Amino acid sequence: MKEIIAMHGWAGDSHQWSSWKQIFASCGWKWKSVERGYKDTSPNTPTWNNISNPVELKRVAICHSLGSHLIDQQVLHSATHVVLINSFSRFIPNGKENRPIKLALNRMINAINTSNETAMLRKFHIKAYKPNSIDLKSTKSNLLHLSDSGRLRLKKDLILLKNSNSLPNGLNTSSKVLIINGAQDYILANQTKVKLAEDLINHLETSPTTIYLQDEGHSITKTKNIKKIKHWLEFDHANNMV
Repeated sequence: MKEIIAMHGWAGDSHQWSSWKQIFASCGWKWKSVERGYKDTSPNTPTWNNISNPVELKRVAICHSLGSHLIDQQVLHSATHVVLINSFSRFIPNGKENRPIKLALNRMINAINTSNETAMLRKFHIKAYKPNSIDLKSTKSNLLHLSDSGRLRLKKDLILLKNSNSLPNGLNTSSKVLIINGAQDYILANQTKVKLAEDLINHLETSPTTIYLQDEGHSITKTKNIKKIKHWLEFDHANNMV
C-alpha cells in the first residue's frame, strides 16, 4: 500500500494539496491532508491506515516549510519516506543574514490581530509563490479569513518558526528523505537550506536526496515538478519499502 499524509506550512491550509492529491491518487496512492485550522476549517490530524502486511507498505510524509515541525510526531516517526519541501531545521541562520530576518519575523508577529494583518499575509503569500503568480482574488477570499482560534495558532506557530533550531521531533533515522528546494525561494535563506542538509546527513542512516527546482520558489505549483517528486517516490526507492 502506498499512503501519504501531507502537512501544509505556516498560513497555509489543506486545500493547497488539491492538485497533488489528484496526481498521486490517479496512480493508486492513498492521500490524507492535515489541516492546522487557521481559518474557519476545524483542525484535522489524520493517522496512518492499519496494514496487516507491513512488507508492502510505503508511508510518505510530505511537509511544506514549517509543516515538518507541525506534523504529528508519531506520524512522522512512522513514515518510511519523508519529503521536505523548502523546509528547515533552524529557520534563522547564523551570521550576517540573522538580524534582518529576525526583524522581519517580529514585524509579522506584531501584525497579527491588527489592522496590518491582511496586508502582511497577502505580502507573505505573494512572496511565497514567486517567481510564479498567485491569484490575488483567491488569496483574499481563501487564505486570509482567519478564525479567532486560528489567529492564535498562527501567532503561536510563527513564534515556533522563529525559535526553531533543530530537526523536527519524531524524524526516524531510518526514513528515506527527499529534500525539495525551490531555486528561486524568497522565504528561506541559503544558509538555512545548507544547515538542514547537514543536520539530516548527521541524523539519518541513509543520506538524503536533494532536488533543486529551477522554476519554483517557496511554494511548489507546477504539475511537472509534482510528478518529478512522485517519480522519486515510486521508482528511485521502489526496493526500499519496509
